[in-house]
Parts: sequence; C-alpha cells; structure tokens
Amino acid sequence: MYVMRWCVGLVLLAVASLLSACVGLPAQPNTVAVEPGQGQFASATAAAVAAMHAQGVELHLTPLPASAWAVLEASPAIPVGVTSGQPANVYVIFDAKCPFCADLYWRLQSEDFRGVGVRWAPVAFMKQDSAAIANVLLAANNPSKALDDYFRTNDLGSNKGFALPSVAMQAKRDQDAAELLRHLGEWGGYAPMIIIRTPVAEVLQVHHDKGEALRLALGLAAAQ
Repeated sequence: MYVMRWCVGLVLLAVASLLSACVGLPAQPNTVAVEPGQGQFASATAAAVAAMHAQGVELHLTPLPASAWAVLEASPAIPVGVTSGQPANVYVIFDAKCPFCADLYWRLQSEDFRGVGVRWAPVAFMKQDSAAIANVLLAANNPSKALDDYFRTNDLGSNKGFALPSVAMQAKRDQDAAELLRHLGEWGGYAPMIIIRTPVAEVLQVHHDKGEALRLALGLAAAQ
C-alpha cells in the first residue's frame, strides 16, 4: 500500500511540475495549474508572476477557492516563526513521517526565509503512527519546539523505525485531521503542500519547494 502511495505521489509530481520529490495519496484533482498570461490571477499577482518570468524565474501556481483557506484555519496547525498577532499567510500541509516534509522544514529555516511565518498543518496517511505523532506534536506544551525537536532528532530517510521525542508520553488530546486530509486529496493529494494567501485574499497553491522560485512565491503572501 505504501509503495502504491509513493508511486501515486511521483505521478502527481510530474503532472504538477514540482521541482523536488514529494509523497502523495490518491487525488481528486479539481484545479488546473496556471501559467503566466492566462488571466486567472488577481492583477497584482499576475504582474508579479510576469515580472519573475521576465527574470527567468518560473512560478507554477494553482488558484484555490476562498473556502480552502477556511478549511486550513479550522485545522490544527503548528506555528513556526509566527509572531503574536501575525496573520497566517502561509500554510504547509505535511505528514510527520514524510522525509520531504522534513527537508522543506529545514529549507524554510534558512536565512533566505527569515521573517516568513508558516503554520504547519499535519495530516496522516504515510505510516500507521503518522496520526499518533501528529497528535503528540499538537498536544505538546510548545508545539513549535516539539516539531523542531522531532525533525531534528529523527532520521526520516530510513525505514528502521523512528524514536518519538520525550513529549510522546504527554499527549493530552486527539486531533482529527480527516477533513483536511479529504481536501488534500481534492487539491492534488501530495505532501508537503504549500498554500499561501495574498493581501487581496487570493488563495494559491505553490508548486515549488526549493530555490529562488520558492522564496519569491512565498513573498507573494507578504506584500503586493
């Protein structure tokens, strides 16, 4: 079953023109990737994408319905680099057992993304204990630190089993992310999935996870 999910993720990777590997679940695609000039972006976004295109930086973005943001805001999430009162303009949907999610986490800790606040919304489909780990992280006294400790101390690239951080015994509640997981399938069915909201309340799925393209794409969430 897990092999099948990895294969599905790889197919989705090619279709969505992702720049690095990801893992997926069966998708129910209801969106179409938008290229510059198709007129489906807000005017400020279209101008920014065209300017990046002129500089040789290609962005592949998918507009999502405004209701997608409401789904994200209703889902349990872990703030990283988010100051008090800072609006949530960037979400990453991830599975705690996904090595590519861990890789994206560390990329977003680099100097290139200083000041970018991200809310990490867990789903569970990769491993049998994905949900348990998500619950542990969400129930921690300091979920942001728990997430950082988890990615720092676990080798997700191996298949030899993983030791949970000590906070594992402190889980206090069960978090049901079934609704978010259902929508994840509708939005393309892979993780990590980056979704941003621009200042004009445009909700965009970002199909890049490294390099200058990612930095510029996340910049769309900050100011236009």
